[in-house]
Amino acid sequence: MKKLIQKLLLIMSVMIMIPVFQPQTVQAATEPELNAKAAMAFDEKTGQVIYQKNPDTKVAIGSITKIITMYLVTKAIHEGNLKETDMLTPTKEQAEMTQKDELTNVRLDADKSYSVEDLYKSAWIVSSNSAAMILAQKVSGNQEAFVRLMRKTLRNWGITDAEINNVSGLNNNDLYEGMYLGNKDGENKLSVNDIAIIVKHILDEYPEVLKTTSQAKLDFPVDGETKTYNSLNLLLKDQRDYQAGYEFDGLKTGTTEQAGESFVGTLPMDDSRIVTIVMDVAGEKSDNDKRFRSTQNLAHYVKENYTRTKILTTGDKINDKYRPNSDVYMWLPSDFDVSTLKFETAKNDLGFDTTYNKKTVRLNAVNSPNGYIPYTKTKKKLKIKKVTAKKTNWWDNIVEFFRNLF
Repeated sequence: MKKLIQKLLLIMSVMIMIPVFQPQTVQAATEPELNAKAAMAFDEKTGQVIYQKNPDTKVAIGSITKIITMYLVTKAIHEGNLKETDMLTPTKEQAEMTQKDELTNVRLDADKSYSVEDLYKSAWIVSSNSAAMILAQKVSGNQEAFVRLMRKTLRNWGITDAEINNVSGLNNNDLYEGMYLGNKDGENKLSVNDIAIIVKHILDEYPEVLKTTSQAKLDFPVDGETKTYNSLNLLLKDQRDYQAGYEFDGLKTGTTEQAGESFVGTLPMDDSRIVTIVMDVAGEKSDNDKRFRSTQNLAHYVKENYTRTKILTTGDKINDKYRPNSDVYMWLPSDFDVSTLKFETAKNDLGFDTTYNKKTVRLNAVNSPNGYIPYTKTKKKLKIKKVTAKKTNWWDNIVEFFRNLF
């Protein structure tokens, strides 16, 4: 009996000394430091969401509005309603707005004309409000009609609760009559999900906009000379916040009192294209780099915690009947089990093409880590109506001449 007790005590002492191993649990990647009210990172090609924060919260967007404006201007150019060589003249009010430091950075004069190409570049690169207004006015005849076109376009893309009041993104209080719709203190508002849909549309349909948004400098005619302005995107190469290995080439800043400081960025990454969105980044007002620092943190988060992984090879069998027409990739964390992915017929314009019974069928992974942007099938392809120039008589010309004098 004594020997039995000794053996039991020995076994118990050995067990106490053995470390207890618990099943390993994979911890989620550390959240990126963004200080943003809402944010997102997604793959532009597939619409797959890699990171999101408050994606449905509607926030003021400032000059991110111009992504919609410039989409429609680019569309008008493609449809032949506008030529880059067309010369446009600002109204007295549009020119006056460029004399206010808080509203502009490119000077325009009411007695001078500017090419569509120069105005197009200045709206993108340095976010000229008046340039965007002049272009919008040319496309639709007046800014109010253009705002209606913006609203109609968003509804066609499935964005039904947008608040779009003007073409520039300023608060309506900063604008003259005829430059906006809605209340006098109205401000444009969208959710991050909405912005993602808009960005995918413009980059899918008009990827050439990146040739403009990637330019770190703008050369613009002022007083018979060429003046050079720096892009507002400080993440571009040769700009203050550029980081090697993170080659941002777009897209748009947004700043107003309500919107705070926001930024929509895009950069190539691992044979794909990532879009980053940070809205209303908190911090000191004097900190002019906070939105770009947050954007870099988000880009680093994607690159360091996710890998663009091949999940299907051309010809693989899916659900015992579908075969992908090409290799399929997805951004996945290192611990994700690819074999757990499930695929269903796509209910929107996202997904990948497969063949079944000699027919093409689009599929989507329904249990990807963060899902997809809410990209829907467009109801119909909208075409911009060409505005016929209003004929003026000699009296109209005299009135306009004196109107621009004062």
